Amino acid sequence: MTDMHRSTPIPAQDRIKKKILNECGAVQKYIILVAYLNDEPIMGNTKLQKIMFLLSDAVEEVRDDCNYDAGMYGPYSEIVTNELNYLTEMGVLYSVGNKIETTPTGQDIAEELLKRERRELIDLLSKYKAFLNDLTINEALAYVYLAYPSMASASFKIDDLKPNMENYIMSLVKKQKISAQRAAELLHISYLHALRKMSKRGIMVFE
Repeated sequence: MTDMHRSTPIPAQDRIKKKILNECGAVQKYIILVAYLNDEPIMGNTKLQKIMFLLSDAVEEVRDDCNYDAGMYGPYSEIVTNELNYLTEMGVLYSVGNKIETTPTGQDIAEELLKRERRELIDLLSKYKAFLNDLTINEALAYVYLAYPSMASASFKIDDLKPNMENYIMSLVKKQKISAQRAAELLHISYLHALRKMSKRGIMVFE
């Protein structure tokens, strides 16, 4: 005789989705979202660390949870690394080469998280991902080290980067990632001096 009261097993993907949605904290949530947004993968662990660092500088909840320190490649949070590993093990994210992407389960979770999240935070995450994701590692590090000097204290790259800091920052202007005014601030030169340097390099300035 068939037991009519026997419960139907819940598919593994549904169990994972329910668990993550019910239990995820700020760090897990924003890692999933940043991997999902802009229809492109995160271009490596270093980029993820820097995206989350910029978010932590703007959002107190993330700052408290991430606990960033100066690492060999600039701002580093062991918590971000641990959460990334956990989400990968759970089948929410996966890595192909240097790319971090959402799995189909992760995409379902991200869609649900988007419904719950404030628009301004989603826009902020999308902005930081768009800003950093297609930079070279040296460009990303140069920006972070100049914008947040305390995060360069443990870097083994800083001495190699210093002679070319101006080149990296000018490259960001050329790519229209930052304004000429922001470049002048980062390089600690006057705005007019910055404009002259850009003119000599043939860089068009759009303020």
